[in-house]
Amino acid sequence: MTLLILSTWNKVNRRNSSKGSNMFIQPTDSWQWHYDAQSDRLMLDLSDNMLFATEYKGRQLVPSSFATQPFCVDDAALYYQLMDKAAELEWSIPHQVQLVLNAIAVSRFYKPLMPQSWFFGEQHPLVIPQNGDLVWMNTPHGNGEFMVIEAGEQASVCLNLTADLVLTTSKTLPRFGVIKVMNNRMKPRITVTEQYRQVS
Repeated sequence: MTLLILSTWNKVNRRNSSKGSNMFIQPTDSWQWHYDAQSDRLMLDLSDNMLFATEYKGRQLVPSSFATQPFCVDDAALYYQLMDKAAELEWSIPHQVQLVLNAIAVSRFYKPLMPQSWFFGEQHPLVIPQNGDLVWMNTPHGNGEFMVIEAGEQASVCLNLTADLVLTTSKTLPRFGVIKVMNNRMKPRITVTEQYRQVS
């Protein structure tokens, strides 16, 4: 069994690199989620010889994740929705796929979280996020970019897209780390095109 996309950010193994960098894998009804006790990771079987390792360990997962689960129709729909959002990032296609598969894993299998908004400064005006939105949040030590995974009326579950975001002098949030934050800590990500439209 080989990893199609390794969980380590700087190591990407594309089995069919000759197909070009603009292609991404398409979900099929043979994909299956399962928990691998040896590596203590939630995995996604993509085929007989391709496996995706998520970033998430057993202690972070709901009980249903420990039984084999199909990559269902809702997962596939979310995959395409989030790939459209991930395309706004200046990331390679393999890294966009890595982001989206981790996001789906969080949406389906991650344990419920309590908000930890105190790490981030308040923003005005208030953002009303939607699932898949890309947002920025500020800590006293820098800015972090996030994807909204589960949008709520008051607080939302977010996936960190920034490498080792410093929350405090003793705490960092790794890339693809998960945190729930009040919506008043978020500001929308503005693309270059949107900035041009606002100025003009």
